[in-house]
Amino acid sequence: MEIGEAVAERWHNRHGGTAIEVPVGVVAALTLIREKDPNGPDLKAQILAQDGPQMIAMLREIWSTHWMHRPDLIDRARILHEWLNDDVDEYRMHAVRAITETALKRGLFDLTAHEDPFLRSATDALSPVMTSLRSHGARQGLGEYHTPPPISDSIAEATVGELAAELHSENLERLAAGQHIHDPAAGSGGMLRSAAQLLRRKGMDPADFEWSMVDIDPIAAACAAVNSLIWGLGQQVTVACADSLANPNAVTDAMKEARAVFEHRDKVLGKARIIAALRQTERLMERVLSPAAEAATPLLTCMDAVDPPPGHSRINLEVEGEPPTPITLGRPQHPLPHRPLGIGAFS
Repeated sequence: MEIGEAVAERWHNRHGGTAIEVPVGVVAALTLIREKDPNGPDLKAQILAQDGPQMIAMLREIWSTHWMHRPDLIDRARILHEWLNDDVDEYRMHAVRAITETALKRGLFDLTAHEDPFLRSATDALSPVMTSLRSHGARQGLGEYHTPPPISDSIAEATVGELAAELHSENLERLAAGQHIHDPAAGSGGMLRSAAQLLRRKGMDPADFEWSMVDIDPIAAACAAVNSLIWGLGQQVTVACADSLANPNAVTDAMKEARAVFEHRDKVLGKARIIAALRQTERLMERVLSPAAEAATPLLTCMDAVDPPPGHSRINLEVEGEPPTPITLGRPQHPLPHRPLGIGAFS
């Protein structure tokens, strides 16, 4: 909670306003950074040594890199990064740097930078940031009451643990045979974090399960998508932003939407590879044909725009050292869900 309160105080003192997706998005991007070598250079110091434009470029690169691997989840989180598609003025750059400094100095990397997903999943770092930035009235209006980690841990033990206890030890693998664990009012996903940790303590891999979350709040759903990456829930994750009472098919709808997103990702990366190859060929020919070619204007200056699916946002992708290429973002293709463990019903 300390990080969330500190970030909220710094945001309102430094910037203010209702665009809380900016500070939440900054913290969310930082949570996606891993410290490969704890004994290596001080990662926190390296980040804080950047100026405003460098920090904005770093945030864009974080989101772009993860989009290439999980376009479904990064598109669900687009409210947290689509502001980076616009020109970021000096005023906002200062606010972004202030939020980054506060989060890192308060120990964010101590929670989320571990290579081991079990250590990264010890807590939900994004939930207190989101709730602290929102006013009490706004939380009431959304009906937003996030379950504290100790309570969600107890509920996970009572549901997942009870099911495991019903199985004979030799049949315990049945619990990991594609079982679908679902939370219809997920918030930032804290209940599923507890379930994943319980599975790990029982010697099972959460990536062997299918996970789905639904929340009506776009920022909460975005945080749930990012958290599923932090917590290592695997490839079978669906996060829907919908009213699960009004739309009981929200998860299935989100799965269908993912097909277009993945197809678009594949199309963009395919064109980007072709463009990179053409640029490399062009540079080689320029060096052969003219010593002064380095001063020449490139024949190919940008990739043709790829029309995004409706409702999807655009971000920049850097391909093999080339200038940023516009891309768009987007959710996962899974088979229809199995009968879920409805642990979210208690949230």
